[in-house]
Amino acid sequence: MASAQMIPMLQKLLYVHKELNHLAAEKTDTLKKGDVAALDVLLEKENEYVKTLRNLEEQRTQTSTLTMSKLIEQAAPEEIQQLRHLQEQLKKEYLLLKQQNQLNQQLLHQSLQFVNMSMNMLIPEPEKLTYSSSKANGYTGASSIALFDSKA
Repeated sequence: MASAQMIPMLQKLLYVHKELNHLAAEKTDTLKKGDVAALDVLLEKENEYVKTLRNLEEQRTQTSTLTMSKLIEQAAPEEIQQLRHLQEQLKKEYLLLKQQNQLNQQLLHQSLQFVNMSMNMLIPEPEKLTYSSSKANGYTGASSIALFDSKA
């Protein structure tokens, strides 16, 4: 039956999701530290796991196009409990990975905002290079208003 073939594949999918969660947690620590070299290494590992995940998912769809719910309905009684457990574990790992990736995305966004703010502070706005009359820019010469009150 299809469920007997799917159980080992679902176990592999679960393993890959757990590894991706582990890498996502490491990525969070690396982003907090600002270690770009370590982040590159983690991204390479993550890409390998994503490729593996795509291959497994492709194999799964070639083996059976059934959803997990349908697969559980059609499974033999001795396989139902194992399939339900795998379904719950996969759901849990997927949601955890989604949350971790959202956190990492927020950290990256904050880092980029900080870099942009720092760049804006270091690189001043260029002055206007066009000609303007002295009255247009507020300078009126001798009749200008004093900066401080000399009577005080």
